[in-house]
Amino acid sequence: MAPTACVPAAMTSLRALTRKGAFILFVPIVIVMIVIDRLSKAWAVDALPLGAGPQYDLGLVRLVMVHNYGAAFGMGQGNAWVFIIIAAVIFIGIIAWLVVGKEHGKLETVALALVAAGAIGNVIDRVAQSYVVDFFEFTFIDFPVFNVADICVTVGVALFLICVIFLMGDDDAKEGKQPASEAGDAQ
Repeated sequence: MAPTACVPAAMTSLRALTRKGAFILFVPIVIVMIVIDRLSKAWAVDALPLGAGPQYDLGLVRLVMVHNYGAAFGMGQGNAWVFIIIAAVIFIGIIAWLVVGKEHGKLETVALALVAAGAIGNVIDRVAQSYVVDFFEFTFIDFPVFNVADICVTVGVALFLICVIFLMGDDDAKEGKQPASEAGDAQ
């Protein structure tokens, strides 16, 4: 794939990891992000009183303690086990994706690691206390309170979509094959 305005030159060679290489990149990212999530939630529990309103205003973000018994946007209140099962299915799917594929892009692997770390981070909360500790609140938009695990999931999904849209279709170009639409036109 040649570099374009949407895909910089640095991203065109991201499909270079074997299964083993993908796991070597995947596992440390998952561990580090879970540790950051756990430490940030522990700090929030100690520093931010529940129900006291915003304690710190950092400009674009305020810090406020919320116990989230549902999913994003407060949906599914009280269904912690449903979200645990969904997270487990997602995690198993990610591992299966990494195991089945012969090679994986670096960006793809980072994206999947972030999603996995975020899912695990919130599952730990749900199993330990039946709610998720959320504490970041945007000041410039009406948006649900969130945490580091939520950031991991959101960034990971965005990066994975970039991979799917811009990078994963590159296999045919590398092998010198014409895309299906061009092959049909040649006949």
